[in-house]
Amino acid sequence: MGSFSADQIGNRDELYDMYSRFRWKWVVLAYMAARVLARGKQLPDDVVQHLTIARAKMESGCHSLCDIAADLRNLEIKLFPVVLHVGQGEVHAMLELIGKAMSGTIQKKDIDLLPLQPVLVDCTIPRVCLR
Repeated sequence: MGSFSADQIGNRDELYDMYSRFRWKWVVLAYMAARVLARGKQLPDDVVQHLTIARAKMESGCHSLCDIAADLRNLEIKLFPVVLHVGQGEVHAMLELIGKAMSGTIQKKDIDLLPLQPVLVDCTIPRVCLR
């Protein structure tokens, strides 16, 4: 294996930390989408597709943090009006969880991951950059 400088290791750790925060933000958005559906409301047609694409981008490692941040922000913008329609408490929960995800303070106990298990363990999402 090659050697890494302290700066490279620090940068790698920072990148890993940001990807971890974005993964948690993705989990929050998927969780909120599931809560919307559980309350009998409809999601915008492309939300599930965009959740899948965002996850594939994160898992592939082929996309910049800026691209991933933009995708997740666009999903948040699409979900917000629907969550608002469900209730003010849902909006508060979503914003609180996103805040925790992005600050790195979110914990597994903050979200019921059970409904998301089939998606979280999906091994069909590509992990190799094909560029």
